[in-house]
Amino acid sequence: MEYKQYPVPKELKQIVRYFWSYNASAPSANKLVIKSFADKYPRLIFQDIDNFEPIISDGNKMPSCYLSGLDTKPTEAFWYESFSHFGVSFYPNALYKIWGINSVDLVDKTPDFFDIEKTILPLKLKDAKSHEERVLVLSNYFFDKIQKKHVDFFSDFILSKKGIHDANDFTVLLKEFKISERQFQRKFKTEVGITYKNFSRLSRFEKALDLISNDKEANFTQIAYDLGFADQSHLIKNFNEFAGCTPLEFKKNNQLGNESNSFIYNTNS
Repeated sequence: MEYKQYPVPKELKQIVRYFWSYNASAPSANKLVIKSFADKYPRLIFQDIDNFEPIISDGNKMPSCYLSGLDTKPTEAFWYESFSHFGVSFYPNALYKIWGINSVDLVDKTPDFFDIEKTILPLKLKDAKSHEERVLVLSNYFFDKIQKKHVDFFSDFILSKKGIHDANDFTVLLKEFKISERQFQRKFKTEVGITYKNFSRLSRFEKALDLISNDKEANFTQIAYDLGFADQSHLIKNFNEFAGCTPLEFKKNNQLGNESNSFIYNTNS
């Protein structure tokens, strides 16, 4: 499997985390499963379905180009043989900033891109001769979209703050913005897709996932303590809610690779 990330033009760094590509060859008998955990980063995904098998999700073939909104629950999809995917990892409020979409409408959804905007963009991605060319096509498209907008987004300041997880920090934010909790939650939910409280819970899960993924000898009790969980059992409950498995089960599974919080497994191994 070949996974690669591509740099983002400086003009787009407030909406795009990175561009990525994933190419793989597998025997036709192999069924590759992709287990996607909850993920606060929306994505745009292009798959070359002319030359490779498409992803199958809920019994349906995914379109060649689709958006994936913020995910609050684990899902599973699969495909056979080889694949070639190209995608964009966005910041949490990017769908609202680029298309003006109420982000709530795309939570846990994967709409065909053509349903979002009637455009020849998917055709341009299909005709591109390389992933590098796709980076250029999308960069030009995004730049054209955002340069027409001169708006300050409520969630930008909040998302720029790292590690906010408790009620005291939330109270500070309310005082800083001089608005009620109801107004705060409504604005944040419109731009990001979920409430600030649930976003904080999801962020804490992703920090736990990162620590567990990158440490072969991960100590779950220590991780629970470091991230402010009451104890290890609360960490396990939070992890299971967003991943569909316990931290130990996740560690035991042999992954072929991953993109963000989506992990690829070979069911024949």
